Amino acid sequence: MAPGAAFVNSVSAHARDYDDTHDGAILHSCVTIVPACLAVAEARGHGLGALPKADGVPVSGREFAAALAMALEVGTRLGLAFIPYLHTGWLPTTMWGPFAAAAGCSRLLHLDSNQTRHALGIAYAQVHGNRQALIDGTLAKRVQPGFSAVAGLQAACLAARGITGAEHVVNGTFGLAELYTNGQADRDCITLGLGSRYDFLETSIKPFPCCRCTHAVIDGADRIRQEHAPSAEDIVRGCILLPPNAMGQVGNPFHLRDNPTVDAQFSAPYTAAYTLIHGPPGLSAFDADRVRADADVIALARKFSAQSFEPGNSGLVPTEIEVEMRDGGKHRVRMEEVKGSREYPLTDHDRRRKFEDCAAHASPPLKGITGADLHDVLRNGMGCDDMRTIARACCPG
Repeated sequence: MAPGAAFVNSVSAHARDYDDTHDGAILHSCVTIVPACLAVAEARGHGLGALPKADGVPVSGREFAAALAMALEVGTRLGLAFIPYLHTGWLPTTMWGPFAAAAGCSRLLHLDSNQTRHALGIAYAQVHGNRQALIDGTLAKRVQPGFSAVAGLQAACLAARGITGAEHVVNGTFGLAELYTNGQADRDCITLGLGSRYDFLETSIKPFPCCRCTHAVIDGADRIRQEHAPSAEDIVRGCILLPPNAMGQVGNPFHLRDNPTVDAQFSAPYTAAYTLIHGPPGLSAFDADRVRADADVIALARKFSAQSFEPGNSGLVPTEIEVEMRDGGKHRVRMEEVKGSREYPLTDHDRRRKFEDCAAHASPPLKGITGADLHDVLRNGMGCDDMRTIARACCPG
């Protein structure tokens, strides 16, 4: 039951592309960690014998938060150590997700340091993940973090049962550093300041339910909309400048394929056009039928082109957006920060609006609790005596 719950919740968390992102590590951490750890917390509290060390002792909110912090730091440090040297075809969320989930689950199962080391080795045996499904615009990309959540949970459970894993995960002859980066990974990054500096605190919260690489574009387009209110019909052409990594993910001309939601979420031209016409997108903006039917947005998106600039910049900014009007006028905005980051954080109002948007789109719908009430329950999660209370509150009925 626990692996199935971890899989379903992970896929659900990632499906709408509204998940947290560490912009430096290019990593969606919580979509693998939280589902895996929550499944363990539920099983441990119920004393389910199928899960090793499920002793029936409830997992408190503080214990759960400590496990999440450990897991987040493991995933983040691996991501930061490898991302500058990793082939862009690898998908960091699914590569580092098994390790992060294994670390968090190991803590909740009270594994000792030796068992945890083996859990990480078993996680290495299950590392996977590439961007081809993303490039092809298919739904398999939504499913991939689910495999990582299950892999991490299973790794911890197997280690608890005495199964051993690779011991030299990073530095071995065929360890991560050698196999994935030809030995170039920044190995010191994994341990430097460990326990005194927490890199996961740089994790960003997405303000918009689409690829993080589009967010500075959306913010810039919204500034043009608010300051100049340009008519879509009067826009002759648009140009977007993106750093190389962002260009590779969202810079292609907009085309509708088999999955309009994915096509729109991973398109700088589409998200810019949508924002100029309607304002910043929420979840309903990417409903497949709405994307297909919004002829005005599609027409404007096809007036946009994107170009790569600042070679060697692996970040998300700076980003520039310019629209040229029929009368020859031009409106141009340059974004130096990405909304939702530590430097440009969401307000409390932004966070609540995002949460209530998610709650309103829950499928099946929430029953017996409003989105606002559930928000308050989760905000007070650290004081919870039993995480099963949180899990039950999130159930749709």
